[in-house]
Amino acid sequence: MTKSRLQILLIFVAIIGIILLLLYFSWSTLFPKPVNLILQQRTSNDVSETLLLDDDTIMGKPDAPVLIVEFGEFMCPYCGQIHREIEPLWRKEYIETGKAKYVFRDYINLGHLRAFTAAEANECADAQGKQWPMYDLLFDNAYTGDAWAQLPNRKDFIEIMNRYAQHLNLDVALFKECINNSTFGEEVQLDASAGSQLGIFGTPVIYIGNDQTGFVKIRGAQPYSVYTQIIDEKLKS
Repeated sequence: MTKSRLQILLIFVAIIGIILLLLYFSWSTLFPKPVNLILQQRTSNDVSETLLLDDDTIMGKPDAPVLIVEFGEFMCPYCGQIHREIEPLWRKEYIETGKAKYVFRDYINLGHLRAFTAAEANECADAQGKQWPMYDLLFDNAYTGDAWAQLPNRKDFIEIMNRYAQHLNLDVALFKECINNSTFGEEVQLDASAGSQLGIFGTPVIYIGNDQTGFVKIRGAQPYSVYTQIIDEKLKS
């Protein structure tokens, strides 16, 4: 190999190395490890319980020492993942034992066609004391079963919501009126506004804590151990 070719080869290798380093640091910046992200949020995003809780229905005992607030959406796949994989565990370990309470607040992706009305349907069920059963039906059937999230026809979607109301023994006529009049549309928008004030721009975002010790903000669907670590820390505080 001639000297000039060797120099060209060395320059080429050096350029490739620089590009790889730049890609590595860019990737690390854009996609930090979950634990690092949580540590950053732990120190910079304590918020007041007053801001998080308005008149939302609580799952669990109202006087439970730790509050879990999820800003989510019924069409959000990662929110659905939390509902299927994480929530049953913390319901059993923390909520049913009185250690924690849970609140779900709506943060709607405007690109999700049925999400806003689904949130309204949940609020309409809540008005008749059945928020959590409706909440389970909406998450469980968004993309499987009835797959309401994928229905292009609003009429078909509304028929499924009415069927859920009947299944839950709600006053269906009152439920239909609630949906048709968008009775809780403003409530859904207020939840989204609260999320925006907290700097939320995607779902799910979960806050864990209380008014005395502050809150930890967790973005995305994380392993269960991430949530238990924070809940246990708050219980010891």
